[in-house]
Amino acid sequence: MRFSAPFATAVSLSLLSLNSVHGYGILGHTLTGQVAQLFLTPETAKQVKEILSPYYDGLLSKAAPWPDTIKGQAKYRWATILHYVNTPGDNPPQKCQYEYVYAGKDVVNGLFNMTSKLQQYKSVEPVTPEDRSIREDALRFFVHFMGDVHQPLHASGKARGGNDAPARWGRAKTSLHRIWDGQLILKDIKDRFDNNPKAYLDNMIEMTTTVWEQEAKNWTYCDPSENTGDNPWSGSTTVLSTLCPMEWASFMNSLDCTYVWKDYDSSSDYSSEYFDNVTGEKSDYLVQKLITMSGVRMAAILNEIYDPPKTILDSTRFVKQR
Repeated sequence: MRFSAPFATAVSLSLLSLNSVHGYGILGHTLTGQVAQLFLTPETAKQVKEILSPYYDGLLSKAAPWPDTIKGQAKYRWATILHYVNTPGDNPPQKCQYEYVYAGKDVVNGLFNMTSKLQQYKSVEPVTPEDRSIREDALRFFVHFMGDVHQPLHASGKARGGNDAPARWGRAKTSLHRIWDGQLILKDIKDRFDNNPKAYLDNMIEMTTTVWEQEAKNWTYCDPSENTGDNPWSGSTTVLSTLCPMEWASFMNSLDCTYVWKDYDSSSDYSSEYFDNVTGEKSDYLVQKLITMSGVRMAAILNEIYDPPKTILDSTRFVKQR
C-alpha cells in the first residue's frame, strides 16, 4: 500500500470543542470521522452525503457518535451489544486471546453486517423511505463500529472491558475504560496541543507520512480469506480487500497485554507515567495512532464500496484528498 499526499493543515474542526465533549463517545469518534473524511475520494464523499440526512452535512465526524445517543431506544436495543467483543479466554496482562465467534453479537460481526448492507444498497438503490433509513443507519453504525473496534478495551472481556476496573486520574476516581474512552485523548490535547483538537488532528495526519510512514503502508490491507471468509455475510464481504475486523480485534486485544492492563494497580495515578507511556514517543504515540488507523481504514472501505478501484493495489492505497 502506498501513501501519497502532501500534509495540509487546512482542516475544519468546528465540531470539536473541549468544552462540549465528554469522552470517546464524542471526541474519539468525531476524530476518527474527521480522519476518514480527509481520505474519501470525491465520488465517495458525494455518495456519503447522499446517504446521510441533511443534518450531517455529509460529514462522517458528525454521524459517528450517533449510535451512542440511541442506546436507550427500544428500536435499537439489538445494537447495544455490538459495540465490543467478549474475550472469555484471555486474562490480560498475563494472557491475551481473541477468537472470532461465528454470527456472534459483537462489534466484529456488526462491522460485517453493516458493510454488507452498504454493499447491498450500492448494488440496488433503495426506493422506499424505510430502505433509505436502513441504509443511513448502516452507514452510521459502520462509522461508529470502526471507532469501537480500534479501542483496545472494546476487545477485552476482563472486568467488563475495564468498566469494573477502578483507577485514579489525578485526584479523581475513574475506571480504566473511561481513561481509554476519553481521558487520555483530552489530556493529550491539553498538554501537547494547547487544548486545540485541530492541531491534534493535523499532527496525526502528518505522522502518516513521517513517524508511521512505513507501518501505515500496511494499514489498509489484509487477506480477505483469513479475515472475512467464515462469517454469515461472506458472500459480499470477501470481495473487499480492505475489510479486516478479525485482524483488527486480535491486534487490539494484544495491546491489552502490552499496554492497557500492564502493571494494573487501582491505586496508581494513571494521569502521570501511564499516560506518558501510552501517548508519547515510547509507544509510538499509540492513542493517536489507533484513532488514525481507524479513520484511514474507514475511508479505504468506503472508497472500495463507492468508488471501486481498478486494481487491488489501488484499493489499499490511501490518498489524502483535502
